Amino acid sequence: MNTKVIITLIFALLPIIITICLGMLAGKLGDFDKSDATKFTKLILKYALPMNIFNGILSTPRKIIIEDLPLAGWLLLAMVGTYVIAYCIFRFGAKKTDPITKIFRALAYANPSVPFIGSAILPLLFAESVASIDIGISTLLINVILLPIIFAQLSNLSGEQTTIGTRIKSTLKKPLVFSALSSFILVLCGVQMPVLLQPTFQQIGKVSGGLAMFATGIILYTSDLKLTKQISINVLCKNIIVPVVILGLMMAFHMPSDVTRIVVVTLSIPTATMSSNLAIRYQKGEVEMAATQFYSTVAAVVTLSAFMLLLS
Repeated sequence: MNTKVIITLIFALLPIIITICLGMLAGKLGDFDKSDATKFTKLILKYALPMNIFNGILSTPRKIIIEDLPLAGWLLLAMVGTYVIAYCIFRFGAKKTDPITKIFRALAYANPSVPFIGSAILPLLFAESVASIDIGISTLLINVILLPIIFAQLSNLSGEQTTIGTRIKSTLKKPLVFSALSSFILVLCGVQMPVLLQPTFQQIGKVSGGLAMFATGIILYTSDLKLTKQISINVLCKNIIVPVVILGLMMAFHMPSDVTRIVVVTLSIPTATMSSNLAIRYQKGEVEMAATQFYSTVAAVVTLSAFMLLLS
């Protein structure tokens, strides 16, 4: 079983690494450059990913959302708590760092790639229903709670709005936030995505993950891939420190072992593409975020395997 887990993990991470490398190759051949990566990211954030999220959430049964409150509570505490604590540390401690980069760095710590890597890993370790609940709740927490907070901060820092009301309105109008919130409300009202309509949203939505990693590869080629001290700290915090801290808290509160296992494994999944996408979009910290995502994914072959074996 342990060998099977490790093999599955490797093959789950392999497409991500290869797609990033293809983006780097395209940059080297001169087929695409940094400006193209920016356009790809706009396509992802404004069109492809909102469609994918709307379909994914609306296809999730309502019982998945309301069935497991302890799991949802700990995932909420872990993801949002990690973001808030990390951002506060960067805000008052990293004086020389750009304020927007601080947001993306904290997001990289708090946002595991559950929809992509988790969908391949979690069903192997847990029952199919449990894995589905975890993926559904994680997706909702990230897109309904975490991302609206981040978009509000970005609007504030970039000077887009002047009042709280207009900031909230602007945040809700973001395609990514609107798709998540609207589908979340519809699910709670008992609405489900008809099976026959799913391909309509998947047609463009399914390209978001691959295109995001391809754009990251282009940025990586045009950047210095040195494993700097800050990138090493980012990977260490995301892949090891955050899961270990949450594991310690859950043990201190004597949480059931099954809930502890799925929460810790979820948090030990490498960082998602969102921080890299936003960094490219706002042209702040692109190199750091792209390299953090790359090295977090590579390191996860060891770190995620270790957590999976430890908690199996």
